[in-house]
Amino acid sequence: MYSARQQYQKRSVQTASPEKLIEKLYDEGISACHQGDEEKVRQVLAELRSSLDLENGGELAERLRLVYEYCLEESATGDLDVVRELLEELREGWREGVLENNSLENQAA
Repeated sequence: MYSARQQYQKRSVQTASPEKLIEKLYDEGISACHQGDEEKVRQVLAELRSSLDLENGGELAERLRLVYEYCLEESATGDLDVVRELLEELREGWREGVLENNSLENQAA
């Protein structure tokens, strides 16, 4: 049986936009780094990598793939501080570049 928190988290994932799901992945990865959970960090990084559209994403998608690959390598060595710092920067960039722009576009519509 799910706790109330687990039910809330499940519903928030089911109803989130793809853009918001990426932010949630960044949050989950950062949290896993703080907890020292290397396996969870690697799962999050693999999910982030698989979410990339390499055919249509151009140079940005390729650069993100390389960052995720680097983070996977670092997480395998146990250096989660580097991974956390990179994920925090990526999350901030995602918020500024994608989520805030989507919010502004929705307000203009």
